[in-house]
Amino acid sequence: MGHTVRKSWQRYRKSLSYLGGGSSTNSKRPKLEDAEPALIVRGRGCRVWDCDGNEYIDFRGALGPVSLGYCIEEIDRAVTRQLEQGIIFGHPHPLEGEVAELLTEVVPGAERVRFLKTGGEAVAACIHIARGFTGRKKILHCGYNGWLSPPSRGRGYQPSGMRGSPSESGASAVLDDLHVSLPWGDIDAWREALEDKASDIAAVVVASDYAEMEKGREFLPALRQLTRNHGCLLVMDEIVTGFRLAIGGAHEYFSIDPDMAVFAKAMANGMPVSAYVGRADLIDLATSLGISSTFGGETLSLAATRAVIRFYREHRVIDHIWEKGKMFSAGLQALFERHGLPASMRGVPPCPLIEFEEDDLLESFLRCAYQSGVSLYTVPYVGYSHSEADIREAFERLEQAIKLMQR
Repeated sequence: MGHTVRKSWQRYRKSLSYLGGGSSTNSKRPKLEDAEPALIVRGRGCRVWDCDGNEYIDFRGALGPVSLGYCIEEIDRAVTRQLEQGIIFGHPHPLEGEVAELLTEVVPGAERVRFLKTGGEAVAACIHIARGFTGRKKILHCGYNGWLSPPSRGRGYQPSGMRGSPSESGASAVLDDLHVSLPWGDIDAWREALEDKASDIAAVVVASDYAEMEKGREFLPALRQLTRNHGCLLVMDEIVTGFRLAIGGAHEYFSIDPDMAVFAKAMANGMPVSAYVGRADLIDLATSLGISSTFGGETLSLAATRAVIRFYREHRVIDHIWEKGKMFSAGLQALFERHGLPASMRGVPPCPLIEFEEDDLLESFLRCAYQSGVSLYTVPYVGYSHSEADIREAFERLEQAIKLMQR
């Protein structure tokens, strides 16, 4: 009968009567009817299955968190064992301190650690600390730092689910005034902004740009020096880049030392946890500033994080992601060129960006990829479960997809 996602879409449409927007995560909302799986029901390794029973080689990775693969035995076992002991308590669990210690060992510059549940709120915590520490109010942003930040509409990469839904429409003009978005890689723009308002700027918050990642080699050290010169803090948003470019993210990869950094997504292979780390005097300030969350020390996610860190150390995960990421990016670029598609793979292999000259062509490519059994995102994530054989099979399916879109 061929590829059908009828059951998946029927169940999804029913959910629209009860679930706002069809998903609590904007970028997960399906758009490509009759092609894209509206609902995924299970995953294993680098494969996922939808309600209709279709199998896909998955490069979405839950939008980044699943860096090892679905249902990895060591991680699942760690979560299950902790589940039998309890999820959360009225006092700290030993895991909170143990995982914090592990993060100080594997993340450069992490003298202290605190936990929350999402990357966006951890960025907000760092902003709160920066304002409390410096006595200043303005924040300069680079890239997307989560929906809590008024300038998340800023320049550079935007998650697909955030496009067309500008955050400023719900933000106070007063708050919006305190947040300024500046472009990645343009150090002159940052120098001008810092020299103009240095006495007002508490922190610079940086999320690295996918397409132009390597500009960070010159840009980030120069920005680090500027922040020091003007007495403001540097916060690295490593929500995507952490546990992917390197365990310590872009600041480890580019050898800079931020004052604070935020991790989430891949650090627990899908379990919901984030960490804000950095200088001891800054992270310790969170207590007196009232930054607190009941679920910050939830044990299942911490058990997963401990298991993930051990897995990364034992299995050379970062090397694997780079090696297989290079294979995937080079192979997909070769497919584009062989079939004359006006598209390119930009950025670095652990988190590249698929860029088409026309949005309609990108939509057609993604639609045909789903119909051919490959689940893609504009940032395709290669993970530890992707073997060379999986990637070669994905190329065969994607070649079918390109032929299908060119009919």
